[in-house]
Amino acid sequence: MIVLIVCGVLALAGVVAVVAWGGIDLRTPVAGASDPTAQHAALVSPIPVRSARVPAALRRYAWWATVVTATGTVSGLLIAGAGGRLVMRVLALTSPLAEGRITEAQAHVGDITINGTLAFLVFGALPGAFLSAILYVVVHRWLPRGRLGGVTFGLVLLALFATTLEPLRAGNIDFDIVGPGWLAVLLFSVVVILHGMLVAAFAGWYSERLPLPTRRTWPAYTPLLAAVVYLPLGMVLLAAAVLTLIVSALVPAAPGWWTSRALILTGRIALVVLVVVSIPGFIGSVASITTR
Repeated sequence: MIVLIVCGVLALAGVVAVVAWGGIDLRTPVAGASDPTAQHAALVSPIPVRSARVPAALRRYAWWATVVTATGTVSGLLIAGAGGRLVMRVLALTSPLAEGRITEAQAHVGDITINGTLAFLVFGALPGAFLSAILYVVVHRWLPRGRLGGVTFGLVLLALFATTLEPLRAGNIDFDIVGPGWLAVLLFSVVVILHGMLVAAFAGWYSERLPLPTRRTWPAYTPLLAAVVYLPLGMVLLAAAVLTLIVSALVPAAPGWWTSRALILTGRIALVVLVVVSIPGFIGSVASITTR
C-alpha cells in the first residue's frame, strides 16, 4: 500500500507541475557575464578561434546535458514511473482472474512491491524519460509555443513511440492477461501525453533557472551526477560530449543556423510526415489491444 501511496503523490506532483509550468517555453542559454569565454570570443571575432569556441561549446553542452538529465529524471519519476505503476495497478484490479499470473517482465499480476517498482523505474520508465528529454531539446523549436507545445509533444510521443516501444506495443503479452483493452489504451495514452507535457513544462521551468557553467555556478550542475549513477545515460552524455569537442574544434561556429526559419520549417514538416506515416501502425496496435 505504501508504494501505491508514494506513486499517487508523485503522479499528482507531476500533474501540478504541468499545470503550473506548462506555459513556459524552453529558453536556450545566452552568453553573458556568466560566460567569459563567449564574451571574449565575441569581442575578438564573430567566428571565434578554436581556443575560444571549444570551451564555449563545452559550456553550452554542459548546460543542455544538465537540462536533459534533470528533465528526464523528474519526468521519469513522476509520470512515466509513478503514473505507469498506478495504471498497472488499475488494470490488475479490473482483471481479478489474472491475479498471480506471470507478466512479460516476469512479475506477478497484483503484486506491487518495492523491488518490482524500482525495476520498472530503472529499466522501463527512466530510459524512456531520458530519450524523451533528448528528443524534446532537439525538436522543441518545431513545436507550438506555450501549453500547446507540451500537448503536441505528448501526442508526438504517443504516435511515434507508444506502439513501437512501450507502453502500447501490440506484442506485449500482458494485454492478453489484464484488461479490458480499451481501458489499457486509454490510461496508457493519458500517461504518455502527460509525460510529454511534463517534459516540456519542466524543461521550460528549469531552463530559466540554470545559468551557464562557471566556477561560481558549478553547484547548479549536480544533476549530472545522475549520469554517474545511471550508466546508460552517462555513456550517451559522454559520447555526445566527445562529439561536441571534435565538432567544435574542427568546424567554425555558424551562429543562428539552428534557429533559422528554413531549419525550423524543415523540422516541422519532417515531424508531421513522421507522425502521419506512423498513424496506420498506431491504429493497428490499438485495434489489436482493444480486441483481445
